[in-house]
Amino acid sequence: MASGLRARASCRYSVSVTGKATKPKRHHFIPQMMLRHFADDDGRLWFWRRDFPPGEARNTSTANLFVEKDLYTYVRGDGSKDTALEEFFAQMEGAGAVFINSLARIVRAGQVPVLTDAAWDFWCRFYFYYLKRTPGAIAAYREAFDFEPMLDAAMVKVKHELRANGGDEIDPDLGRIMLRNAEVVAQSVPPSPELLEQFKEMGLAVVRIQAKRKSFIIGDVPGAEAPFLRPDGTKSPPMLFLPLTWDIAVALIGGGRRVEVGTVDRDQVRTMNVATAARAMTIAGRAEELVNSLATGAPYSGVVIDRRTRENGAA
Repeated sequence: MASGLRARASCRYSVSVTGKATKPKRHHFIPQMMLRHFADDDGRLWFWRRDFPPGEARNTSTANLFVEKDLYTYVRGDGSKDTALEEFFAQMEGAGAVFINSLARIVRAGQVPVLTDAAWDFWCRFYFYYLKRTPGAIAAYREAFDFEPMLDAAMVKVKHELRANGGDEIDPDLGRIMLRNAEVVAQSVPPSPELLEQFKEMGLAVVRIQAKRKSFIIGDVPGAEAPFLRPDGTKSPPMLFLPLTWDIAVALIGGGRRVEVGTVDRDQVRTMNVATAARAMTIAGRAEELVNSLATGAPYSGVVIDRRTRENGAA
């Protein structure tokens, strides 16, 4: 897997990554390479969860946030564990770190990034998996597809077969294991050829914060929708955006593979942060005051999976 990115009038480069030797049990659903871009000068994050009192943000390391044990682990029938999906995500995150670091460097230098075909292809796949891989997004899909009755029916069938084959004891964790396995299988499904063709018609809008002492936050469910100011002064319909760093966010736009770079003012930053916080159970950022203000100013709205999102398989 490789990606290439360059600024206009500069040379292109590429990067490749290989699989990790170890198989960690702690799986970050928001990659640490993303979280580091939202950390303060000490490399730590201010965070708030909805079970905390309002206005009581806490401080932690990137290693301790947005992580869950064995989130992407498939449990085989013999009890052994398959961590292929986590290893796949780790490889993608390695290339993603180079992509985001390079894009940020180019944009902060006042230049327009130029993506190679390989970079576009990588970005589309990274975007696809990143939007749907978090527990919040997974739960929203589960509800949208009315998955619980299907799981209950499958459990009845499995228990019947186990008893028919002489199984005296049924693992009390059977339901949890079956649910997690189903989620892992769903996460491993790649984007369809039809969706990849749609991605080829999409470009990338990059916006950067210029206001002093302002920054984006990150939530436990990536992506949110907010209107943006058009060049003619009118507001666009709500657009899905992704904060990539504390000062840079991106959104998909029509018109083919192209990159546009713009800026956002203080009010737009606030609008985007409120949208991010509203669909999240946990938020994090580089400033205690910012996180606390959103803890009291962004009521929870949840994650909504619309019809087109269900068809495309992206949150």
